[in-house]
Amino acid sequence: MIYLTTLLKLLAGIFIIGGLFFFIAATVGVIRMPDPYNRAHTAGKGDSPGFLLSLFGVWFYWLTINPVESLKILVIIIFMLFANPIAVHSILRFCFKTKTQWVEETTFHVLDQDKKK
Repeated sequence: MIYLTTLLKLLAGIFIIGGLFFFIAATVGVIRMPDPYNRAHTAGKGDSPGFLLSLFGVWFYWLTINPVESLKILVIIIFMLFANPIAVHSILRFCFKTKTQWVEETTFHVLDQDKKK
């Protein structure tokens, strides 16, 4: 039994560090990107694996403390799987509808291509 708790705590640490890596990479990407479209894309792509890995790490840790209460963390994971992409999509649609400008170097606009048909 002690080996199982040690293994779960080790897995928790590895998953949380992996999630932290994705959060840091997304933060650097958001700082470096030039316009809201690129920033939101970077934040959405980096936050999804970041919070998934972090929450799975927290879930592994809570399995060693209180397995019944750890089910709440699984509910949060399922909620975030749906909430994060929907939120990023809504923000980007709002930017497009309010005609937020792209960077001049942007050459391909999927939403503008739809209007030309």
